[in-house]
Amino acid sequence: MANKVLIVQGAGEGAHLEDKALADYLGAALGPEYLLTYPKFPGLETIAYDAWRDQLRDELEKLGNGGLIVAHSLGGSAVLKYFSEEATACAIAGLFLVAPPYKGNDGEWGTDDFAMDAGAASRLSAAMPIFIYHSRDDEWVPFAHLAQWTSKMPGMVARQFDDRGHSFTGKSFVELVDDIRAL
Repeated sequence: MANKVLIVQGAGEGAHLEDKALADYLGAALGPEYLLTYPKFPGLETIAYDAWRDQLRDELEKLGNGGLIVAHSLGGSAVLKYFSEEATACAIAGLFLVAPPYKGNDGEWGTDDFAMDAGAASRLSAAMPIFIYHSRDDEWVPFAHLAQWTSKMPGMVARQFDDRGHSFTGKSFVELVDDIRAL
């Protein structure tokens, strides 16, 4: 039976197409023993958490127990908020967040509907393995957001890079592939 992986895109105009490069890379690198799903989430520049929450609920039902989630940028923040607020029947084997903006209510980017209670983050890292990847040269999400996440989720694994940008698509991303396979 194939391992199931849900890939959640970032937000913004063209994000689904841009993040397809990461999805394609993972599909090729992980091979046929992994079944990847890459749905298009609603909204472009005018995204709303409620719509993403509803689609996440549907996608998690399809993913089932033991599935893995790879989420990029705001998609990572949406997934964390979802798990901090919603009861779910499925157990996730691992969560892999690529360049997620810090969306705790105590942060500079914590005022929109994707913001979550800052105290909720500590409960998440105890519930499932969480890996976060961030690059110092990220042009959209300040590198300081990684420190905010790690201070709130001390059990997570943080991987730092110098030259991956925001999308992590210009170079091989073996660290993510290795972390997925290790679970």
